[in-house]
Amino acid sequence: MATIWPLLLLFSVISTAEAQQPEQSFFRPGTLLTPRGTNSSWLSRSGLYAFGFYKLQGNGYAVGIFISGIPQKTLVWTANRDNPPLPGDVKLNFTSDGRLVLQTAQGMETGIAGNTEGAAAASMLDSGNFVLYNSDNLTIWQSFNRPTDTFLPGQKLATDQVLFSSRSDTNQSTGIFRLIMQQDGWLAMYPVGTPFTLEYGYWGAGVSGEGTDVSLNFDADGRLYLLNGTGMSIVNITTGDPTKGVIYRLRIDPDGILRHYSHNMDQNGFWNVTWSGPKDECDPKGLCGINAFCDQDAGCECLPGFKRVNCYDWASGCERNFDSKSCKSNDAVTGYTMEAELHTVWQNDSYSILNSSTQDACGEACLGDCNCEVAQYKDGECRKQRLPLRFGRRQQADSSVALIKVGTSPLSPDPSVPKESKNKNQVNILIIGVSLLSFACIILAISGIAIYKYRRWLYRNVSNTH
Repeated sequence: MATIWPLLLLFSVISTAEAQQPEQSFFRPGTLLTPRGTNSSWLSRSGLYAFGFYKLQGNGYAVGIFISGIPQKTLVWTANRDNPPLPGDVKLNFTSDGRLVLQTAQGMETGIAGNTEGAAAASMLDSGNFVLYNSDNLTIWQSFNRPTDTFLPGQKLATDQVLFSSRSDTNQSTGIFRLIMQQDGWLAMYPVGTPFTLEYGYWGAGVSGEGTDVSLNFDADGRLYLLNGTGMSIVNITTGDPTKGVIYRLRIDPDGILRHYSHNMDQNGFWNVTWSGPKDECDPKGLCGINAFCDQDAGCECLPGFKRVNCYDWASGCERNFDSKSCKSNDAVTGYTMEAELHTVWQNDSYSILNSSTQDACGEACLGDCNCEVAQYKDGECRKQRLPLRFGRRQQADSSVALIKVGTSPLSPDPSVPKESKNKNQVNILIIGVSLLSFACIILAISGIAIYKYRRWLYRNVSNTH
């Protein structure tokens, strides 16, 4: 019995020590992070999340929060997302006065957490939230209140808070779509730069009349739902899954689709899309940029007579690939044709509406009008419109026909390059070519003389030996 008491006492001490272990790791002023080496990030207590530097595709670094505890490292938050890439000699300094700043070798400083000062500690939580505390251990800043394109379990999207998509999967700067918790209680998505009206919205969830206190909530089991001001659930967007070892995230992707992802930690697999909205990938307005349209089967396409502005970014839209000649009312038809795109619609911004008996008559009306660049014909109605065209898409169920005015003359040479400069370049090329040819002839002549003299010398030596 006497030997049991020390064991019980030891067990009690160990249990008490384990119970007193902190649930989070704190980082104090005076610590540094650098992009290169082992000290590039601060981990959460479990190691699932990390805050710190990550390498950009190409050159440079950025600061953000990422899921590091899985093979497929996944970014969930980016600091200063629209700033240029950071150089390799930058430092992230938690200063003695409680500021979190980026410092370059030239002495330039950029804040990470706004103008926050007086932080006594920082912590990367296992929820994915990065938090700054004051000396009273009160939260003075947290990444959950400033989301970028991703929403995590435990996070709350309150009225007027917004998620902005990224430009692409490899470019985290602000993209062209946004998700907002509106004041009318609806969660909705719009293109960036448009009013929050039904005309521009392309997806929504909510209940009318719930007021301004509705919020988007995300539980650890993956359930995504709207709560009203009394704490009542009014809309279930996704249901929860009791499976253990699964983590979730919600992201407004660069293509404007809101996707709910799950990842099974025990299987070390890839992220699975468990829900998405809207279902039609062409619904996000502006996905293909101006003067282009979205086709569910073919993706983004330029209008006839147009070409992509940027081959790597459809959101940049399309531009003419022909000369737009000056137009006079008596020769408007000269140099142009009308090309049709069936079942194609765009934002209605017409300046003139005519009654046309046929599609051809509508095209002729546009062809003879210097102001008309595109016409839309449907059910005897002809709508004339100027460029640019926005929110174009192909809808097989719609009988609309897009009639595009296309020039028959190809683009002229770049007027920014003077003719004299082009002639000078041609002369320079000619001079260089002649010089290289002359040099080659000289080398050939020298080689021939050398070979002739060598053979003559060899012949004399052979003759003397005989």
